[in-house]
Amino acid sequence: MAQNFNYLFHYLEKENIKVDKVEFLFQIQSHPDYPSILAIADTLTFFNIQNAFLKVNISEIELISKRFIAHLIEKNSGPSLDIEFYFVEQKNGSYFCSKDGTTYEITRSELESRWNGIVFLIEKEGSENIKKFKKNNSFWILSSFCLILFLMVITMFEKNAISNFFLVFPIIGILFSIVALQDLFEVRSGLIDSFCNISSSASCADIISSKKWKIFAFLDLSSLSIVFYTTQLISLFLFVLSNSIDEFFILQKIILFSVIPMIILSIYYQKFIEKKWCPICLAIITILILELIILVSIQRSSFKVSLKSIVLFGFVFFATVLIWKSLKSILTKQKELKEFQLKGNRFMRNYEIFKNSLISNNNFDLPNSSIVLGNQKSETEIAIIISPFCGHCKEVHKSIEEILIAYKNDLKVKIIFNVDIENLDEDAKVFFRSIISIYLEKGEYSFLEALNYWFENKNLNDWIIKYGQSFESYKIDLIYKQQNQWCKNNNLNFTPVIFVNGYQYPKYYNRENLEFFINEILEDEFFVENQITERAIIDTI
Repeated sequence: MAQNFNYLFHYLEKENIKVDKVEFLFQIQSHPDYPSILAIADTLTFFNIQNAFLKVNISEIELISKRFIAHLIEKNSGPSLDIEFYFVEQKNGSYFCSKDGTTYEITRSELESRWNGIVFLIEKEGSENIKKFKKNNSFWILSSFCLILFLMVITMFEKNAISNFFLVFPIIGILFSIVALQDLFEVRSGLIDSFCNISSSASCADIISSKKWKIFAFLDLSSLSIVFYTTQLISLFLFVLSNSIDEFFILQKIILFSVIPMIILSIYYQKFIEKKWCPICLAIITILILELIILVSIQRSSFKVSLKSIVLFGFVFFATVLIWKSLKSILTKQKELKEFQLKGNRFMRNYEIFKNSLISNNNFDLPNSSIVLGNQKSETEIAIIISPFCGHCKEVHKSIEEILIAYKNDLKVKIIFNVDIENLDEDAKVFFRSIISIYLEKGEYSFLEALNYWFENKNLNDWIIKYGQSFESYKIDLIYKQQNQWCKNNNLNFTPVIFVNGYQYPKYYNRENLEFFINEILEDEFFVENQITERAIIDTI
């Protein structure tokens, strides 16, 4: 089960920083060092959220922010000193700790006794440009719409009071069954985690995943419960339509009596074998017992059921089993694919592997460029060779611009155009001459604005009307000719091409993945020393 980061999400909410939790979990699980502190810091940086881990003495706690994440020793920790992250907030001289959705007050003396010295801070200022991700909510919208229509259809038919009341139980049962299979359905919630770990003797994960009895190797109680409640809900609907609601309740009474041994077995297993309780399992058992009590109390004791009703219920049950087996297989494969993707991402985002692939290529002496963005004094240089008329250059430009926004004070970005200026039509020549002229006369931001407008619209006439300006064609054409000739000499006939400090970006890596390595590149002395050495050689020449 993936580690939860509720303490971190709580901190972000307190700081009014919104982040896509699903995407965050995916990105952090893709980190090569997951679930380390470095993985947390790098993932927050990926989302353009300023952060820092500090070593702080307990006597200096008043000097830091009112809100922070602290590495605290767990209560009643053994000799191994179990240490966990907690969100800590100071209010009116008191301290409050939060973890897994539970908040409690902690005294200063207890905080000192559990203090480990590691503090994690998020800086609100400078985190305005949070990376946004498109969310596809169509599945949940359609599912909710179908559920509402289903309930509306049921309410349109005449039913007695008990059938109206009984409808609630299978719906709640299905929801708890889905929560029991939360890893399969990818349901994540701090409230669920709090409920499952409501006390030290409770753990849903330990019970649901337990295989201490051989019977549980082939009998999945979570799957059994979701099949049972789904069958119950669909059967209720069909029996209402066929005006056989009394026979439905008789069938349910028989089935509920038959599951009593399973209920006793589950309680015994939790109490004496695992010696832990599963709140979700107990909730499902409670629903079963309530259903049985209601049916025994209200329904007549007759057990006469027509063959038609038995066949109908049997059809619903076996159809549900078949559909669930297919759905579970799909969900399991999807889960395995996601886990494979996470492992693949961890491999691909391993900096040492990336660096070895990068420096295995030749180091190019790149041509001069009139367009240099970011910190022009930086030792770290990203160079891209693009052609605005190239279909793939838009995404690369977008990725580089995001890197530039996040690291504008730490690196420089060199733009090289691979364009044969002499073989273009007049409008295209005006475009290329104007784009460099905009940078030379108006600066970096105006240049990026004009280039972004082009990539978004790609209408040459509109762009010229909006951004076309006067230029010295001879000087600008000379720049394009030199760059184009350099590309030909080095057999770089396609765009886009990315260089990191002169090394060509490995072709086996997606260009969009470059941003995952920027932090390490900036801190890598190998590249800094190389840049200084090359500059010294150039100066001597």
